[in-house]
Amino acid sequence: MGQSFLQFKIPFSMQIFPRLRQSNYLFFFGLCLLVAGLPVSLFLTSLSQFFIAGSFFLEGDLSTKIKRYISNRSALLLTGIWLLHVAGLLWTTDIQEGLKDIRIKLPLLILPLVMSGSAPLSTKQFRFILYLFVFSVFSGSLVSIAVLNGLIPTKAPIYDIREIFILGVSHIRFALFTCLAVIVVGWLMYTREQKTFGSKLLLSALMLWLSIFLFIIESITGISILIICGLLFLWYNVIRHQSKWLRFASAVLVIAIPLSLFFYLKNFVQTYSPAPPQELDFTKKTNRGNAYFFDTTNTQVENGYRVYAYVCEYEMREEWNKRSSIPFDSLDQRKQPVKSTLIRFLASKGETKDGDAVLRLSDEEVHSIERGIANVYYEHISSIKSRLLQILWEYHEYMRGGDPSGHSVTQRLEFWRAAAAIIADHPWTGVGTGDMPEAYGEEYQKMNTQLMQKYRLRAHNQYLAIAVAFGIPALIYFLFTLFYPIRKALRNQNILFISFWVIAFFSMFTEDTLETQAGATFVALFWSLFLFSSDAAEIEDVKNQF
Repeated sequence: MGQSFLQFKIPFSMQIFPRLRQSNYLFFFGLCLLVAGLPVSLFLTSLSQFFIAGSFFLEGDLSTKIKRYISNRSALLLTGIWLLHVAGLLWTTDIQEGLKDIRIKLPLLILPLVMSGSAPLSTKQFRFILYLFVFSVFSGSLVSIAVLNGLIPTKAPIYDIREIFILGVSHIRFALFTCLAVIVVGWLMYTREQKTFGSKLLLSALMLWLSIFLFIIESITGISILIICGLLFLWYNVIRHQSKWLRFASAVLVIAIPLSLFFYLKNFVQTYSPAPPQELDFTKKTNRGNAYFFDTTNTQVENGYRVYAYVCEYEMREEWNKRSSIPFDSLDQRKQPVKSTLIRFLASKGETKDGDAVLRLSDEEVHSIERGIANVYYEHISSIKSRLLQILWEYHEYMRGGDPSGHSVTQRLEFWRAAAAIIADHPWTGVGTGDMPEAYGEEYQKMNTQLMQKYRLRAHNQYLAIAVAFGIPALIYFLFTLFYPIRKALRNQNILFISFWVIAFFSMFTEDTLETQAGATFVALFWSLFLFSSDAAEIEDVKNQF
């Protein structure tokens, strides 16, 4: 029996291994793991890339693959960004931090090498990869919505929309994935592949849901990028489409959409900008005859109203303790003093801070204060309007000298100030791969920034990040790498790559996209997939559909 088993096992393995070497099954399977894991699992994202790298060697024909890679300038340029980080170790003092940075950016080496060296995917494989990516993004969005609505329990209450992303990928990166998924769904809808009315309806619903999801998670970056992609697509119709009516309609929308957004934002700013600080009447008393307290040294405002003016703690404590189970002299659910949250909330409404004002609060407003909501405009967690209001408040507070700590927009202004100063001190070589944390720490000290220690972060701008680490010449190389493939992509009407490029390019203005594993993988994967791994015939087959 043992002998017959061995006689079967050896021929079977000898048949299977050559088949794997003559096919791209391992490579394709690794890509499936990667696109499935990227939106929802950092572990799978890492594991799949080792699988892809292994397939490069196991499937054989290395000499042909290396020749393909060396002859591909876009792949070499993208790999050059990783090599730039390796070279940066030569003038860094923190080697451990530098090695960590190189490890994070390994996708910039692995994916261009493997995907440009391997033969392009078949049309079926390419489309399957796209469908799988969209499905993974869709699944991730459903998980986040389930968390938001309490269907998936969390250890602590959700106070910030960013907290609904529990799968390890940040809301910023997921927003970029969602933008690309919307583009991919649109591309799949309008290619030559035959589709039933039902399948088109399903894809349209999916496209609509993913677009709505960007508003639910209050992603200003994601929404802005999606609008830019839409405008570019409309402009493409103006230039290329044969139908005069479609060209006219597209031209009208290209003009109308930006104008509408401009006037909406202008009216929004005028309507919700903080009112001028009111004149204080130090003789005024509460309706119950008690004196108000005025802290003239604290100029903090909420919606233009002085927070620490017209304050009567005695009355507030008495009425609040009647209305809430959380005592006045304790902490709210965000571990902030209830007293401070209540005072700020009343100020945001333009109310005096006394007993009668507490009595006028609705039950919903009392619940909001208990949850740590300190402004009447921020009561609803998923609201693009509340996000715009927060940004407007952050800006006004920053301009009046307020502390930007914890505020995503105004923090970036401090990050960029620090980055610009570091670049001015090290314009030619930067500070090296591993010395960026130390360089930023020293610059924040020089700036005498108000940022709390935990918020003293890097630039959150990829272009500044490259210049800080390696100097202005490296930034020029980085920009050349980004723009080099665009001409060919435009000539081939490679809609997928152009759309992805727009997403990546604009995201780098407000995010250091390559400084995380998910971001570096996103750029390296889809740059390589849309340039190197899609069959040229597939692009040629669909380009006239747009």
